[in-house]
Amino acid sequence: MKNYDLISVGSGSAMAIVEAFIQENPKAKIAVIEKDAPGGICLTRGCIPSKLLLYPAELVRTIEKAKTFGINSEIKNIDFKAVMDRMRNIIQKDINNIREGLTQSKHVDFYPEPAEFTAPYTLKVGKETLKAKMLILGVGSKPFIPPIKGLEETGYLTSDTILNIIQFPKSIVIVGAGYIAAEYGHFLSAMGAKVTIIGDMPQFIPSEEPEISAVAQKKLGEYVTIYTNHRVQETKLTSDDKKHVVAVNLETKKKLEVTADEIFVATGRKSLSDVLRPEKGGIKTDSRGWIVVNEYLETSQPNVWALGDANG
Repeated sequence: MKNYDLISVGSGSAMAIVEAFIQENPKAKIAVIEKDAPGGICLTRGCIPSKLLLYPAELVRTIEKAKTFGINSEIKNIDFKAVMDRMRNIIQKDINNIREGLTQSKHVDFYPEPAEFTAPYTLKVGKETLKAKMLILGVGSKPFIPPIKGLEETGYLTSDTILNIIQFPKSIVIVGAGYIAAEYGHFLSAMGAKVTIIGDMPQFIPSEEPEISAVAQKKLGEYVTIYTNHRVQETKLTSDDKKHVVAVNLETKKKLEVTADEIFVATGRKSLSDVLRPEKGGIKTDSRGWIVVNEYLETSQPNVWALGDANG
């Protein structure tokens, strides 16, 4: 068994705490455990890569509107592969820098493997058993996939997988009408795709204020077809390998049918804490699997904190 002063499970938002801890305790023994690419969801498949894609989308829209300022311009071609490669290269460079920093740090032992609790304050990582006085749990989250008939057989993209696509989808149905749908709907439509967004809430981007939602729907609706208050019931492949989506208006019960090259499920995220076996560590979770914390992000176990997506 290896003993540490602090263990961080995850290398995303938790690293801000780790860095501060090192500054205050330069002789401390610290372990950082990360089963995925270092940097956390925000860097590797979340807000940062999506913003890198929104920039070229904004350039496209700006060029299109330039003539209103007396500037005659034209977009002759959009190299989708080059746009995606730029994003991936920037993200990979940051991942490599973080990995190098973790592996070469004199303060940190880095474990690029999954972890699970075997007892309070005790984790199994590969063949090693690690124990610490304090733990930070930043295990992130994963896409929530609603139970839609035929979806698994049809195939779909998520915010975790869309960053890896090579083939540009000329048409796409986005299931869900929140922030992720808005961002990628804007990006893909600017790249030239025919985009349809289908959300089951009455309001577009339902977590926003109604006034903001209305403006966002109006502006994005200039380029994207947006349906709210519709629930996707079924998907299936067509004879020519297209993806057919069947939804129903929750108020009128009228069916909506859309066929596209691809489906992108953007219906939120769910807890990933089950991989840790938190119950063995004395860590309480709620009915949806999110780690329960107090106002200081402390879990049910003293000196164990959960932050980022891990606590919902």
